[in-house]
Amino acid sequence: MNNDVATLKVIADTLENEPMASQRVLAQNAGMSIGLMNAVLKRFVERGWIMLTNVNMRKLCYAITPQGISELRERSQTFARRTFEIANKYNDQLCLLVAQAKQDKKSKFILYGQSYIKFMLVYACQAQGFAFEEKSAAAAVDKSAFCAAGELCTPEELARLKKHGCPNLLDLLQE
Repeated sequence: MNNDVATLKVIADTLENEPMASQRVLAQNAGMSIGLMNAVLKRFVERGWIMLTNVNMRKLCYAITPQGISELRERSQTFARRTFEIANKYNDQLCLLVAQAKQDKKSKFILYGQSYIKFMLVYACQAQGFAFEEKSAAAAVDKSAFCAAGELCTPEELARLKKHGCPNLLDLLQE
């Protein structure tokens, strides 16, 4: 079902940019054969997600129905809700982690390397009144600080940092 919604999204985006797009164009944009696109369009028509109209004897016109738009919106909202739940969970875990580092009398929180969730770590440090610093993954590990390796470090960098007592940030969040 998720693949169908992803395909419906590609079709919707294509039709938004090119309202008279052919099956060939829809298939190319979705990365599938024309025959498969034909079967998908038939299935989507049966579900009420797409409406077909004849422009002339050789040309069909496709349109996303309100039901199709509703399906896309519902899936987007579900995805956003799930993403926000995970972000809130990570935020809570990071705040607890920073509070524990502060309680353990660490001097600051150092992130070695890059992380997609650095902004959350910066927020957690600010919320706890704790210093935050970012260093290169190749930098020496500061034993007086609470250290974590960013998830975007290479496997070699992660191994080196872990050897020096610097766990992967994502490992800390999954505990």
